[in-house]
Amino acid sequence: MSNLSPTHSVPAASYDAAIVGCGVVGLVAALVLATSGFKVLVVGTRPPQFLPDDKQRFDPRVFALSHRSQRVLDRLRVWDNIPSEKVQPVTEMQVWGDSSGEDQGQLRFSASDTGVDYLTWIIEQSCLFDALFSAMRYQPGIDWLDAKVEGLSREKAGWAVVTNLKTIPVPLVIAADGAQSQTRKHAGLDFALDDYSAEGVVTTLAIEKPHHGAARQWFAGDSVLAMLPLPGPHVSMVWSMPLSQSQAFLQLKPTEMIERVKSVSDGAVQEAYGNLVPVGDTYAFPLKHGVAPVWFDNGVVLMGDAAHVIHPLAGQGLNLGLEDAAELANLLASRKRLLAVQRLGLADEQLWRAWERRRKAACKPMHFLTDGLHTLFRLDLPGAAWVRNKGMQVVNQLPMLKRWLSQQAMR
Repeated sequence: MSNLSPTHSVPAASYDAAIVGCGVVGLVAALVLATSGFKVLVVGTRPPQFLPDDKQRFDPRVFALSHRSQRVLDRLRVWDNIPSEKVQPVTEMQVWGDSSGEDQGQLRFSASDTGVDYLTWIIEQSCLFDALFSAMRYQPGIDWLDAKVEGLSREKAGWAVVTNLKTIPVPLVIAADGAQSQTRKHAGLDFALDDYSAEGVVTTLAIEKPHHGAARQWFAGDSVLAMLPLPGPHVSMVWSMPLSQSQAFLQLKPTEMIERVKSVSDGAVQEAYGNLVPVGDTYAFPLKHGVAPVWFDNGVVLMGDAAHVIHPLAGQGLNLGLEDAAELANLLASRKRLLAVQRLGLADEQLWRAWERRRKAACKPMHFLTDGLHTLFRLDLPGAAWVRNKGMQVVNQLPMLKRWLSQQAMR
């Protein structure tokens, strides 16, 4: 049985796969494989643990979990172990365009119109990670090596993962170590990411008016401001903006930051939330985009952000990564496929080729959509603002199309 303490003894050829990356996607992939009867080793250092205090009650990094992601966590018996008071259901999504008055585009999606209780769930990264990490305590077949991966070495029977502590031979390596994956680079599968020359600025805000479980988003020319509801009178702000603006924004005093936020969309933010008060620090992360041309080759698999990086405006980055693991679970659940894998080993090329085809087909439309929206709202051509805002107005008046868009986002 695995436990939360790192393993110190790694027998040769004792694992079906090594998962490089101790983040959410890597842990979910480990649980999926272990529950399918495989023995896996998670390799990587645990991310810095977030500890709430009076200044910083909420983890600044939050996720919007789709229905399919929730089902994955439920099947792994993780969902019910997440404290309900740490999860904020979203019942409505409101989106505004970058014009004003009657010309401003607007979209509203509600859970009731889509036939579900909630559109999505907002959860802190640290809370989700803690629940997954604890699940490994009770799941046979998972070990954890708390070490830094320094490279890969090609062996006759697969690969050897080289760490600062030891070298581990495995037939299959799953790279789940993020957008800047070094494992991907060591395996010769690296690819160039498109740099948006922009950053996502995140912080937590206390609000005066209740959010009523609504997630709100404002397109403001070359920036996108999202307010995600948190438990109690709080929201998580995610503001995507050009690098030149983000660096200047981070230098502002808290009161000046708030004035900038409240000024978006002619004061609509203040109208929705009333007074805003920063809770904790403000952070920024770079925005990039890209999809790996090859997700599996010669016994190495790319998963999560190691395979695909997406703009955060749709909140689908983590969901796509969890769906990578979910699709693997679906393939392994097939009795015919499971028997073949058990006979040939987890490194069976046919299995991973099928997985790669399915995941590429599912990921590329979302990548195209988010990249296209980002490009569309940055266009500064005559009439461009009118076209995109009018388009939003038209979509908002078509219930069937709105329902389909909601279903695609929820999956």
